[in-house]
Amino acid sequence: MQVLLIAHIQERLVEELRRRVRNGETTERALAKLTGISQPHMHNVLKGQRLLSSELADAVLTTLQLSVLDLFDRQQMTTFLNRQANLEVRVVAIPVLEGLLGPGYPLPRQVLAPEMYTVPGEQAALATQPMVARLAADPAMAELFGEGDLILLDQSETLRTSPQPQGYYVVNTPAGALVRAIRREGEALCLWSGSKEAKPEARETWIPLAGLDVLGLVLARVVWLNQRRRWSDLPAGA
Repeated sequence: MQVLLIAHIQERLVEELRRRVRNGETTERALAKLTGISQPHMHNVLKGQRLLSSELADAVLTTLQLSVLDLFDRQQMTTFLNRQANLEVRVVAIPVLEGLLGPGYPLPRQVLAPEMYTVPGEQAALATQPMVARLAADPAMAELFGEGDLILLDQSETLRTSPQPQGYYVVNTPAGALVRAIRREGEALCLWSGSKEAKPEARETWIPLAGLDVLGLVLARVVWLNQRRRWSDLPAGA
């Protein structure tokens, strides 16, 4: 079952800070002064290059007189609170990126009139800017998915800069955008091909992160793999 993670709350708080800076309500310097941290640290937090610790998040919420509930709109809270009701039939229509995602292909793109695909509501409820992508063949991951399978993507910047253990992500590499299990260790990112059960030492690829934009490298978290489009018969808006 989809749950509300601390990472989701941190992501929403950072998004609220970005919104205030973008709209001219405050500045990075003012936020840093209010919260008692350095301006470079605040800059890196807003850019997604540093994490907002739980202690710092509490300090920001207190200083700005915000509660966790203020970070989510009414529809998001309603969806979350009602997540246990009729999960078998409740679905959400999500736009599908145009093109295939995988080795040897250019990045799929958003179009004005996209194909729509229905996914379980509990899976989409907490995803940030959810999108669906259709996969190309990837021999290194053939035991997990095949050409034409669909994945739901979560574009949360917090979950991309601090990958969840055992999670699968879309990683932008010179060979194309690849679905891989990843882990971050300091200033390096480890990509695993194959299944989670495979011995990692035989399938690891390391990417140094020094000088790289992590958000330009890790494009999205994979919420689920929909092999052979098993939910394609679900009606939109049910």
